[in-house]
Amino acid sequence: MSERRWAGADRRAALTLAVLAFAVYNLNCRVIQDGDTVSARLLPFALWRTGSLSLDSVAELATLVPPGRPYKEAYWLWRSPGGHLYTRYPVVTPVLVAPLYAPAVAYLAWQGWDSWRLENTSLRMEKLAASLVAALSVGLFYLLARRHAERPRAFLAATAYGFGSATWAISGQALWQHGMGELLAVGALLAATAPPRAASLVAAGVAAGLLAGNRPPDAALGAAVLVYLLARHGRRGLWALGAAAAALAPVLLFNLAVFGHWAGGYGVSGMAGPHPFYSHPLLPGLAGLLLSPGKGLLVFSPFLLFLACRLAPARCRPASAPASAPPDRLLELAVAAALLVQICFYALTDYRAGACYGPRYLTDALPFLVWLLVPVVVRLRGWGLRALVLAVAAGIAIQAVGAFCYPRGHSDDLFYPPGLSRRVIAPAVWSPANAPFLVEARAGLASPELLPHRPGRR
Repeated sequence: MSERRWAGADRRAALTLAVLAFAVYNLNCRVIQDGDTVSARLLPFALWRTGSLSLDSVAELATLVPPGRPYKEAYWLWRSPGGHLYTRYPVVTPVLVAPLYAPAVAYLAWQGWDSWRLENTSLRMEKLAASLVAALSVGLFYLLARRHAERPRAFLAATAYGFGSATWAISGQALWQHGMGELLAVGALLAATAPPRAASLVAAGVAAGLLAGNRPPDAALGAAVLVYLLARHGRRGLWALGAAAAALAPVLLFNLAVFGHWAGGYGVSGMAGPHPFYSHPLLPGLAGLLLSPGKGLLVFSPFLLFLACRLAPARCRPASAPASAPPDRLLELAVAAALLVQICFYALTDYRAGACYGPRYLTDALPFLVWLLVPVVVRLRGWGLRALVLAVAAGIAIQAVGAFCYPRGHSDDLFYPPGLSRRVIAPAVWSPANAPFLVEARAGLASPELLPHRPGRR
């Protein structure tokens, strides 16, 4: 009875944290998105309206390029030989959030599918759907952390993940693939660390398979979970492997049927094979991805520096540290190996990641990174704990600047200066004065209303 009461209290705490995150993510009253998210916010409407994954029914908005952009065409679209429009990005995120769009579709069916009304509604739905997905991942992460930490420390870890990282300024703002990637990552870890029943193994497999389908570079993270389950549970792990294959199969079949390539839109654009985008040197890329003032993960989420304590546990554990139930060592090793693969992969790319605030590419990895940090959060005491709390507070302040100020300061322009090829990573990313949280904070609050108005109104 006591265990049930504690479990109920944890679920209520997780729900409270998710509601709080949803409210905080919406405080800026705007969507922060770029062309990468246009098809994701419109595809659910097309799916409800026609039952098709084609964007033909919303083509007027899908092909629209806002003025002032560095690109002149809708790079997020691909026209099939049959003349139909499809998104170049994986369809997992828009398909999974499509049920949330039901009230908006009913509203448009009642009021009319005028272009301005559809655009207004789609932008609002993008923000609401993105913030809900991100907030759910925060609540679930608390439950994940509770398996290895007491409530106050689990709350600290979940706060760091939900408010001191790109979960707020990226995933909670627009329908990038990252928000769904984070939710699937937390779900995979929750299921993988649950008692090895068939249901939990299947759930872990589904999450791992969809993780790869949602964003191909996350296949390494999904594979880490599957390899662990097979190594730890033997034949029972085949439940997870089969579920992952079943979840990923529809995505691959859609890609082959529409694009003729397993990688879908990435395949037809050449991004699935040798490409100049992947030709950057490894060591400078690692440094820029992790440490640069412009895009460094450890700069934007400084509490992750405490992962170094995992390399020297004896020095970081005070004598008075209480016993706790540590994560499975085998799973930790599998996750660490996958993270290393993913970080090296992104280091070879243009880690600036286009128009965005901070280290967007590593957003999907945040649940795994903070999960690895939980044992450190558990055992720190005294000055070490105070330093961690200060680092989390610094991360929250940095992410708040992104949520409330970006892109008013036009920090992206510093990293893509005119006259320099976009294939060359500008040295400006290494200037402390160009740190986006400083540039954007100096510019002040961005307008809370970025939505188009009804024709004839101001």
